Amino acid sequence: MVVDRGAQVYRGDLIVEQESSVAPGYYIRRVIGLPGDRVACCNARGQITVNGRPLAETYLYPGDPASRIQFHVTVPRGEMWLLGDHRSLSFDSQSKGPLAVRVVGRIFLILRAGHVILPQTPRTFVVDGLAPGGSQIPPALIGAEAGSFAFFLLVVLSIFGIVRYVIRRRHRTRAREPEVPQAVP
Repeated sequence: MVVDRGAQVYRGDLIVEQESSVAPGYYIRRVIGLPGDRVACCNARGQITVNGRPLAETYLYPGDPASRIQFHVTVPRGEMWLLGDHRSLSFDSQSKGPLAVRVVGRIFLILRAGHVILPQTPRTFVVDGLAPGGSQIPPALIGAEAGSFAFFLLVVLSIFGIVRYVIRRRHRTRAREPEVPQAVP
C-alpha cells in the first residue's frame, strides 16, 4: 500500500490514521463524515446518510450491514466519522463515536496478489456532491508514471541504436573484404 501523506482528505477516501487513545496503532478506515457533517444510521432502506444523503455503499464486505448500531451525530470540529469496509469486524466510529485522529495519509495505491489497485472515491460520494469527482492521483504517482515511460523509451531507443550500429559495422566489414576471383573454366 502506498500513502500520499500531503493529500487533502475527502469523504469516501481510504486513509491510514494513527490513533493514540483506546487502542493505539495505525488503522485503515474510510472517511464517512467530516467536521460539521450530520451522519446517521440507518434510513428505511438500511443506509447510512450524510447530511441527509443516503450512501449506496457497494464497497462493503459482502453480507455486512451498513452499521451494527443506530446513531445520529453531528461530527465535532477536529474529528471525523470513520468506518471500516468490513463493518462487522471494524473497531471504528460505530463503537467509539467521532474520532480525533492523526491522518497519516490517503491511500492511493494498493498492491495485492501482484495486482495494482488505484482506489477511487466511491461513486455514491461523488454523485451526491459529498466529494469531488475525478481521479485524485497524487503528483508523485504522475511523476513516477512519466519517469517509467521515459525509461521505457530510453531502452527502446538504446536497442534501436545498438541494432543500427551492428548493421553498419557488418556493412563496413563486407565492404573491406577483398573479392575472391572466381575460377573461369
